[in-house]
Amino acid sequence: MELSQTHKGKLTVAVLLLIIALTSLLLTGVTKAADSGDARVLFRMTGSNTFGADLAPALVKQYLHSLGATDIRQRGQGEKHWIDAHLQHERVVVPIVALGSSTGFKALNGDSADIAMASRRVKAKEVEMLARLGDFTSAQAEHVIGLDALVITVHKDNPIKRLSLAQLAQIYTGEIRNWAQLGGDDQPIRPLHRDIESGTRSTFDSEVFGGSRPAKPFVYEVSGNQEMRDLVVRNPAAIGYLPFADATGLPKVAIKSGELAAVVPNRGIIATEDFPLTRRLYLYRNPGRFNPQVDAFLHFAESHAGQRIVEDIGFINLTPVALQMAPFANAPENYRTLMENGSRLSISFRFANGSTELDNRALRDLHRLRDYMSEEENRDLSLTLVGFSDRKSSETISDLISRFRALKVQGALLRDHQMGDSQIMSVGAFAPLTADSEQGPVKNSRVEVWIN
Repeated sequence: MELSQTHKGKLTVAVLLLIIALTSLLLTGVTKAADSGDARVLFRMTGSNTFGADLAPALVKQYLHSLGATDIRQRGQGEKHWIDAHLQHERVVVPIVALGSSTGFKALNGDSADIAMASRRVKAKEVEMLARLGDFTSAQAEHVIGLDALVITVHKDNPIKRLSLAQLAQIYTGEIRNWAQLGGDDQPIRPLHRDIESGTRSTFDSEVFGGSRPAKPFVYEVSGNQEMRDLVVRNPAAIGYLPFADATGLPKVAIKSGELAAVVPNRGIIATEDFPLTRRLYLYRNPGRFNPQVDAFLHFAESHAGQRIVEDIGFINLTPVALQMAPFANAPENYRTLMENGSRLSISFRFANGSTELDNRALRDLHRLRDYMSEEENRDLSLTLVGFSDRKSSETISDLISRFRALKVQGALLRDHQMGDSQIMSVGAFAPLTADSEQGPVKNSRVEVWIN
């Protein structure tokens, strides 16, 4: 059957419209592919919102810039970010997914990420889950990039200015339910908590309760740091906790731990890790897989350039700085004299799980200390390593342990970095940072670095 000229004309128009529509769709797909799909993925980052919101994108952009990349752009959708750029005549992209520290380790396990961002250390169950990939407690896997602290904050009209860790625990377990019990106004306390996937929540639980525990029904769980901040600002009865960088402009409650005086967090006390709610910011990689871009990025994040970015974003970097510390009135005479005449460096050497081996941050701090002391203005400084031990039944044993720890650091400096001009001092179990039996061996057993 032949079509009439009219029908042929209508069919021709329809075919043309279809071709135009298909062409438009094809071009749209090509454009989208050029924006992301065709880009080569350098590496993938998943994990902590504290790390991933601002710090990770800033580090990635500056890393790409250091490689000579151009047209560096950041796109975002909620907690997901894409950093793309032109690098050596091709489009590259680094996806960042910031949904909580736990999700980073799950992504490594499922091979959907190359780097896990965490605002707390990998947990034992996660080490076991990832064991087939290698040892995630090793220096090859674990990289400390900076420091943060949880700031306990309340409404600006709340008269409470200091709390102990024990009182914080009582607030979140319901033993203390009214601000009047703490000397405040007569109103019910409104505790705010982060979600269970959050590394910030994990740090709080670890430091306050000694481990993870479910939230009580009267505790309100927020989805992120911004919601926490907004609720504290609006609600006179609220109490919450925020990363140091997110707490600017809010009242900071002084926190007391053990026998130490209550302390308001500032950059100096966080840098030494003496503040009870200090935490480390971590990047973890698969130690059994070599990816040159991953290794180069981690090296950049730990370098002077990367550490400047950590500071610029509002966290505390790991570059050593000299601090003036008020002498303790009850300090041993030799230590008090050192405090009066010297300056303390922000480095504090700690040991893996309270063992005799330096932890992963300490191994890299040996390099940082060597670099600091080799700077021209510091070459004439004398170096003193002060060892501390955890509480022991015998004062003699405590002194021996603290001396051994100082000698351990001195030996590593001499053996690996040819720094043989340091002195040592031991002060036993003086000035413990925590009375917690599980945290004590790690926090109290330390070596301070002093210069004069």
